[in-house]
Amino acid sequence: MAGFLAPTSDADLPAGVLRTLRFVCGSLPVDRCLVLPASTRPIDRSCRRYVTGDRQVLGFGERATGLWVDGRGRDPVAVVQVDRIGAIEDLAVLSYRRLSVRAADVRLSVRYAAHSRPLLAAPLAWLRRRIEGEARGEVPWLGLRTVGTGAVPEEWRAVADDVARVGGEPGVAMLFGLVPERLGEGRARGVLVAVTSAELVVLAESDGTTIRTGAWPQALVVPRRTLQQAREGGDRLLLRSAGVDRVLRLGPQLAAAAVELIDCAGPARRVIRSAG
Repeated sequence: MAGFLAPTSDADLPAGVLRTLRFVCGSLPVDRCLVLPASTRPIDRSCRRYVTGDRQVLGFGERATGLWVDGRGRDPVAVVQVDRIGAIEDLAVLSYRRLSVRAADVRLSVRYAAHSRPLLAAPLAWLRRRIEGEARGEVPWLGLRTVGTGAVPEEWRAVADDVARVGGEPGVAMLFGLVPERLGEGRARGVLVAVTSAELVVLAESDGTTIRTGAWPQALVVPRRTLQQAREGGDRLLLRSAGVDRVLRLGPQLAAAAVELIDCAGPARRVIRSAG
């Protein structure tokens, strides 16, 4: 499975691709582009069956995020307008990761090697700031609270510190809980639910992988200004954001606490700054 490569100039990209992405996505510097070389990836846990992937270029533009794939024509194969993004996901799947940028009627997805995730960090942080716009909202408390467990593992305290640092002022309200891999079976997965002034963030260990191994948790990021619904469904948290539906298995205690946190925070408001 190929990892991201960071181009340093237009010459590092396929001919004409940057111009095409800029045309459909708006202003797009080279440092907000990532290249995925042609690769193979497993399609089951036995790693005995593989599928090949073409070279790809992912661009985070001012108006939209676009994905160009070699051999599929000159135009990008997927474009998601910034003002229509309802959710961003970064998930662990088998031995690789999958980034998805989702709107109500379109989903842009790329699969990449986990070791190259640091190259994604800066462009993804830029996109998150872009989609939050001038939205601001209250948080009901500051800091980390546990649900159904007496202590937060040290590895997760470090993750919570990172979330609080990215969330900035006026702070972040967070919940942490342990959820079995399967109902009543297996080891418990750590899950962190955070509400910042502009985002709802859910981080979770993937099945079979822990933070102790150095693997970054799976992530779901939802702009609070686009969040339409958050409700509990048994042991699941049901979300709708800008027409995008997501179902997260958090266990009944954490799901109920997450809904209460989101309800207490309420919707984020859009702040309009004066021209002066």
